[in-house]
Amino acid sequence: MSGDVFGIDLGTTYSAVAKINDLDQAEIIKSQSGEDTTPSVVYFDSGSAIVGGEAKSSLVTDSDNGCALIKRHMGTEFPQSFGGQTYTPESISGLILKELVQAANQEGDSKVAKAVITVPAYFGVKEKEATKQAGEMAGLEIVGIIAEPIAAALSLGVRGEKRETILIYDLGGGTFDTTVMIAEPGNVEVVAVDGNRVLGGADWDAALARVVIDKFVAQAGIADVDPADDPDFMVEILQDVESKKKLLTRKQDTTFRCRFESHDEKIVVTRDEFVSATAHLVKQTVEITQRVIDTAKQKSPGLAIDKLLLVGGSSRMPMVDEALRAAGFDPIPTDFDLSVAKGAAIYGQAIVDGAVPFPVGETGSAAGDPQAAAPTNTEAKYFLGGATTLNIKNALSRGIGVEFVRGDSSGGFEEYIGFLVHANDPLPVVDAKLEAGTASDNQTGVRVKLYEQGGEVESESISANSLLTEAEITGMPPMPRGSTIELLLSISNEGIATLRAREPISGRELTLEAKISVLKPEEVEAGKALVGGLMTRS
Repeated sequence: MSGDVFGIDLGTTYSAVAKINDLDQAEIIKSQSGEDTTPSVVYFDSGSAIVGGEAKSSLVTDSDNGCALIKRHMGTEFPQSFGGQTYTPESISGLILKELVQAANQEGDSKVAKAVITVPAYFGVKEKEATKQAGEMAGLEIVGIIAEPIAAALSLGVRGEKRETILIYDLGGGTFDTTVMIAEPGNVEVVAVDGNRVLGGADWDAALARVVIDKFVAQAGIADVDPADDPDFMVEILQDVESKKKLLTRKQDTTFRCRFESHDEKIVVTRDEFVSATAHLVKQTVEITQRVIDTAKQKSPGLAIDKLLLVGGSSRMPMVDEALRAAGFDPIPTDFDLSVAKGAAIYGQAIVDGAVPFPVGETGSAAGDPQAAAPTNTEAKYFLGGATTLNIKNALSRGIGVEFVRGDSSGGFEEYIGFLVHANDPLPVVDAKLEAGTASDNQTGVRVKLYEQGGEVESESISANSLLTEAEITGMPPMPRGSTIELLLSISNEGIATLRAREPISGRELTLEAKISVLKPEEVEAGKALVGGLMTRS
């Protein structure tokens, strides 16, 4: 096996790279420092970008010239300025990807430029497209974008000997996902997904840091000032918290040294204090886990979970295992940080080898018609559990809807979101149809606004949803209020939405594709030039 494509787990706190090796197995490629994972941290120094462990250490003494946790801002307007240069979340992620691939290519005889990048299952359209753009800025050919739990299932589930219903509990550094899926060699069917894009190990770090700071303030007798307002103090504390958090999984207590202004104290924190301070976070994950099971059972009555697999580095915490067992589960540990990257490599190699009917990230005719792109591979693959093909049936992570107008109780009008498809609907969706009516007499145009569900549950409120794209059908003949407008929504297996709006009398039609991002094409090209022209090192 040549390993023609990298599988990349672009994590919030740590990232990993894998490929299929000569033994037809998914294998992690170690970083230049010999580690399985690389901190997702960038530090800017004298015209170059440092990525990884050195960057993370540099932030302790110079927090103004680097950043971490950038994944939480993917697909949003979150400009960062370093050394007089402005960076987007996509370009910073592009620097991380560039360094990961450079280091990985040093381990092989040939240079690989193709990659599959993973995203949280709960990422929406903007975040997925932003991730793809980050890869393009790094000079990569992105052959697929795949959800982290699906990647984990490919690594852990498709090599089993029987068909099983698996629940993936994926607690990473910055995001939490749960996914119920049915897996067997060569096949993965997603039944239900749920999660929280801003819940992860970093929140446990922040909670432990708050315990340390509060005890420090009380022990040192500090008044009228909060050390947490000092960025340098916080970077040092958070750096210390990450390692001490791991100690608290093995010891009953640990000691922090806190220095602020003239104060220098040793602060002892017990495991019980840490568990108490983070109990609400663990509770959220258990609630989401139960919710995704309930959703799966609504879709498939009688469904039973055969295995609950723990994925993500933060799932190592004993409190996670204890909370899940208390809730009636029997969690099974995995290789935590590495399974997602391995699964991405499996998916990527399956695409390159022609074993995938149509890639998850592909749009167009193949997305709606699996027969449009039949697999070409006929050779059994060990990394697919002996199967010759890989079939993935995905589910929509968030509902998609259109803005409508209706009368309110005061005799006026109010805007609301009417959902055409809902979270966990099976993908692809082909021409889901809805008929709407014009809002006023003699209307000659219709503005169509396509929205994506913004929160964990659907809401009709405009403010609770995210605008994907909008455009207007013009040139229609004047029509009375309530005249029919036909809306047809199709969604690819990745979750990219295309909406067609048609006025049947005039035949006027409008097509909106919600494959969008915060960045315009020219901004992506500028980011590609910026990332490509900046030297990176780890």
